[in-house]
Amino acid sequence: MLYLFSQKIKKYDFFVLVLLVFSLCLSLLSCNRQQKLSSIEHEELFRLSYGSFEDEIDLFSLGQTGIIQSFIHMQDGFFYIANGEAKKVLQLTSFGDLLSIIYNPETNPSPSFIRQLDQGENLVATQHAVSYPFNKIGKLSVDFNKTLYITEELPLERQEIDKENNVLLSQVVLVFSKDGNFVDYLGQEGPGGRPFPFITNIFTNKQNELIVSCLTTEGQIVYWFSQEGFLKYTIPIYNDALPELESDTLLEASLDCIIPDYSSQKLYVKIDYYKNYIDPETKAIAGIDFYNSAVSVLDIETGRYEEPILIPSYTEVVSQGYTKLNYSIPYNFLGVTETGWLFFTIPDQSGFMIQMLQPNGQKILKNHFALDLSEVLYHTFSLSQSGIISALLATEDAASVVWWRTDALTDSFIR
Repeated sequence: MLYLFSQKIKKYDFFVLVLLVFSLCLSLLSCNRQQKLSSIEHEELFRLSYGSFEDEIDLFSLGQTGIIQSFIHMQDGFFYIANGEAKKVLQLTSFGDLLSIIYNPETNPSPSFIRQLDQGENLVATQHAVSYPFNKIGKLSVDFNKTLYITEELPLERQEIDKENNVLLSQVVLVFSKDGNFVDYLGQEGPGGRPFPFITNIFTNKQNELIVSCLTTEGQIVYWFSQEGFLKYTIPIYNDALPELESDTLLEASLDCIIPDYSSQKLYVKIDYYKNYIDPETKAIAGIDFYNSAVSVLDIETGRYEEPILIPSYTEVVSQGYTKLNYSIPYNFLGVTETGWLFFTIPDQSGFMIQMLQPNGQKILKNHFALDLSEVLYHTFSLSQSGIISALLATEDAASVVWWRTDALTDSFIR
């Protein structure tokens, strides 16, 4: 009798031990999957006053309706700002010192250092200025050769209509050398080609290649150019041929954005999935609810998608009387670093949430950027290949350039 009782205790202890080990494994997997870190403070590098001089930017339309066309890009510690409202591009150091300016002389006065040189003053030429008749500039990118690429909307008389695809061809990419001199413009076929449809974004990669993403009525088209500007790939991504997300629920896929890999011939395609909302009383479809987001990696050479990377959504809590409702909201896809970390952002009540994922989805870092958004009238982000987030923040009085050293977080996991 004692022997049987002893055997039962041993079996029970073994069962408890198995449960403990299983729980520990789940806990480790959970920790490996997600880790929350404290808020990261931003560092203000410099400020830009509002005005028309060479070291100022024009953002006087902040309080008016319309789209602000000013963007920032950081490359090797230098900052490039496309100020569409003034029709000029500035290159500055991390201290805010102006190095060069490309400007439309019809909307900008001649830079003061040019006037001083013209007046015969003996100055050391540390700044460079080039005039160019910009029309309506937008997104920009810079490669390792400091070649500048910037989108330009053509005047109405130079725009075309693609009747076959029912799209307006209205934009090109202007190319400037590291000295600021105009080289050429790129269209769909390369130098001197037909204009692009509406350009959503442009990128450069490790091989100094240019990638242009365009919006069409059927989805998006990516044009991939060599360093010399010749067309390598044209990759259409149609709305009706997006990868499905494994689920028992019928989902509607919505193409959000496309970002190229920094080192390889791959595209990261972010897709938001929605499901029908069924009214519990009428049993009829009453709307759609956000279900989940995923990034599907498209291998350009094979034309196949890899397994989708699920992106945890942001949960917003809304109080209504004595009840609290939770709403899932998709993150905005900011970019991909050279080491493959995927960056996502979303504004909240006290700043921005930043979510960083490893490409295999095993590590998730969440951080908060504290900012008083009630004072920020306009913002635009830029992610460097090393994982530094830079931003142009416009307030009522001035614009500031700030950054967050998120590269230190991702590097610590690699080490």
